[in-house]
Amino acid sequence: MDTPLRIALDVTPLAGAPTGIARAIQGSLRALNAVPDLRISGWMLSGRQRARPEGVPSDFSVHHCPVPARLLHPVWSRLPVPRGRLVHGPADVVHGMNYVVPPSRRPTVLTVQDVSVFTNPEWYPPTVQRFATLVRRTIDHGCWLHVPTRAVAEALAEHCPVDPDRLAVVGYGVPDVPPGDASNGRRLAGGCRYVLALGDVNPRKGIPELVEAFGRMRDRPWDLRLVVAGHRGLDETRLDAAVAALPDPSTVVRIPSIDDADRGHLLHGAEVLAYPSFDEGFGFPPLEAMSAEVPVVATTGGSIPEVVGDAAILTRPGDIPALANALSEALDEQRRRELVARGQRRLEDHRWEETASGLADLYRRVAGRA
Repeated sequence: MDTPLRIALDVTPLAGAPTGIARAIQGSLRALNAVPDLRISGWMLSGRQRARPEGVPSDFSVHHCPVPARLLHPVWSRLPVPRGRLVHGPADVVHGMNYVVPPSRRPTVLTVQDVSVFTNPEWYPPTVQRFATLVRRTIDHGCWLHVPTRAVAEALAEHCPVDPDRLAVVGYGVPDVPPGDASNGRRLAGGCRYVLALGDVNPRKGIPELVEAFGRMRDRPWDLRLVVAGHRGLDETRLDAAVAALPDPSTVVRIPSIDDADRGHLLHGAEVLAYPSFDEGFGFPPLEAMSAEVPVVATTGGSIPEVVGDAAILTRPGDIPALANALSEALDEQRRRELVARGQRRLEDHRWEETASGLADLYRRVAGRA
């Protein structure tokens, strides 16, 4: 019998603020742990942190590379040093799920979560814009590729020389949504019914456009609020301007930081989850809302239609009148019941067991064990 295949997977994002990529890594780690012929370990870039990142299972070893990512990434965009075990520890396959995989003599897998860093670099700070160079360099050096949707695979091929024989499309499951109390969600929203937007306020998320659409809703209930829950980002100034332009700015509730418990409360208490992104490589909030039996209004940006299927009302990114109409439509009780039912069915297409199976098959191919 073959010895277990050793997979070293980047867990650095789990040490920071919760993000979609961190949720993808956490869910993948837990699911991969159940695959009997794999032995998963983590690697982490950190100049100071030695503690186990939150979300890494207790039985996983974590190899700390004592250099922070902000220093290593610029070096890797030009030179293949440092490399190997110093960075990732012992491994048969090395996997980076955050656009970066270290130079290594071992086979490498790179996850490209979305391609907006290629198409719209102005949406990001220079530290993130650098990922485009890192991705191209890693592909040029023969890595294997993982993407979460077919839409990302097709878009990536427009910017990089992608070998389809070295690429796998493997989607994600649904992050655990803590049992929420709807009344606590309404308390966080100021005691009112509310439309919920989850995520950092960055340009690709379309939050200022959502605020304008909220202000244009026809027959909007007097007690309806818009809750924007997510870290401050590069689009905060535009968001402030959009809120100030409303007849009653107090109808928008800004929550710049929430923990997992509050996230669960807000999801379970929402009337609608709004996801107005211009581009997404996958997108967890719509699936989390479906899990909480909340209807979803989203856009056709990037991979969103591939992820949500027919379980959401979709509009074109940036189409403010259409978004306003969709929000009103989702408040209709009959339409709400229909969307919730479709959402429950859609969740069946997103299972972490399938994520683990797809990634495990990719690892075996990469290691020559397929």
